[in-house]
Amino acid sequence: MSKNGFLKRHGIVRNAIRKDLLQFALPAIVVFIVELQFCGRNGLSGFWGTVWSLIKQPQSLLTLPMHSIIGLTIFMAGLTVMIVGQVTLRRNYSGTVVIKEGHELITRGIYSFTRNPIYLGGIMAVIGLPVYVASLYGFLTSLVLIPIIINRIRLEEEILSREFQVRYLQYKATIRRLISFVY
Repeated sequence: MSKNGFLKRHGIVRNAIRKDLLQFALPAIVVFIVELQFCGRNGLSGFWGTVWSLIKQPQSLLTLPMHSIIGLTIFMAGLTVMIVGQVTLRRNYSGTVVIKEGHELITRGIYSFTRNPIYLGGIMAVIGLPVYVASLYGFLTSLVLIPIIINRIRLEEEILSREFQVRYLQYKATIRRLISFVY
């Protein structure tokens, strides 16, 4: 690649990272911190304490209130979906919205059910925590993340459409953005 091509690509990557930080990372972190505040002292630490006690004594699941069981299930399912999505992407995964050298369009595995399993899993996880602690304000705050995530998906789709053109448009036409048969 010529020096000018490298500089152009480097500038595009730098701008993408800056845009990503301002439009996704910072707002998402702020919303998540506010959500944790609404979930109280026992929010995240209480959640992981419960997970640890369930690992040590699975029968303690029977002593949890129903909302905690539902929240724990949503959170763990979301975490699982995120991890499966990241593992499926392998070397194509990036914390920022960029195309890597030798980037491939992944349409197999979990990506044959949803175009954005990592974001879907993230939404599930941040919704599961306030359900676990029965925090209405925490739950409502977690919903603020949805438009932030949808905006990031839009940015990612623009880049993927430019990079993979017809292949991505065909994939986009057959697989839903987040939830099969819904959205």
